[in-house]
Amino acid sequence: MVRIDYMAHQEQYDPTTLLDYGEHAIDSGYETVWTSDHFHPWFHTDAESGFAWSWLGAATERLDGPIGTCVTPATGHYHPGMIAQAFATLQQLHDDPVLLGLSTGEAMNETPLGFDWPEYPERRDRLEEAIQIIRALWGDEEWVSDAVRDRIDEEGFVSYDGDRFDLDEAKLYTTADRSPELHIAANGPSTARLAARYADGFITVKKGEEYTDRLYPAIRRYAEEEGNDPDAIETTLLVTASYHPEYERALEATRPWWATTQNVFDRAMANPKEIEAEGEQATREEIEEKFLIADDPSAIAAQLEEYAEMGFDRIAVGNTSPEPERLFDVMHDEVIPSL
Repeated sequence: MVRIDYMAHQEQYDPTTLLDYGEHAIDSGYETVWTSDHFHPWFHTDAESGFAWSWLGAATERLDGPIGTCVTPATGHYHPGMIAQAFATLQQLHDDPVLLGLSTGEAMNETPLGFDWPEYPERRDRLEEAIQIIRALWGDEEWVSDAVRDRIDEEGFVSYDGDRFDLDEAKLYTTADRSPELHIAANGPSTARLAARYADGFITVKKGEEYTDRLYPAIRRYAEEEGNDPDAIETTLLVTASYHPEYERALEATRPWWATTQNVFDRAMANPKEIEAEGEQATREEIEEKFLIADDPSAIAAQLEEYAEMGFDRIAVGNTSPEPERLFDVMHDEVIPSL
């Protein structure tokens, strides 16, 4: 059975409101609360940009159930040792699973802080090194290469001499009884291979034939090549939804996210004003294809069922509705029970 999660967008709501919505989501039957992890938001008008790690610390006190990020960038401004420490601490604080979703990142996380924004092959290689370091510091030695395992001493001190990151006898002193889960966010087969090799799950925004014909088969094939069970890798779809009894109001409420229809993820765009301007080029067809827009709860249920039939184990639903509480209520009363 497909599981419905909540995608808590730091870009759209202030941190306090977002915690309230997280509670509302859990009370409405959503299972896991994911959150975005960016420095700049995807738009400028009425935007927010709370720090995900601070927010997750508060979430350990407010939210029951699994929590985590879906797009923590492992490119430049976060050293992977700090990522490992932050999420080990969150797992020690939280009774339920903590999920770390890693990605190759976006320019909006790096260039505003003075870091470079390399081409994709370099970002992918940085992500792979980051995964090795994080797994090693968590003590997940079965997930790392022999070369990395050989640099972990009997007391858990890790040394790593990489092309992009280094560790010099590093050790985490605060850990939990279990490691956080590690998921990889990607939109192409190359990064999907990292999920098949190193991760508990795979996250994407791709759906339809892009997913069923390219990504899903690639994940399974790569997992088998690595000697891993492809059925053990959870697949999560991120989708942004807008609900209102007046369809045009629901459609208009997706405006902050229109730039995501214009292939901005891999472009060197960091200024939210420029990113937002790209979104104004979106056609109605692109908008309706990208987002789950509905004026009837049965339409939401039907669309989620369609996503589930593509092979997704989880669907993380962001809420950009003009009146967000309405979507939570219909999900609780009508949609989730029908699934």
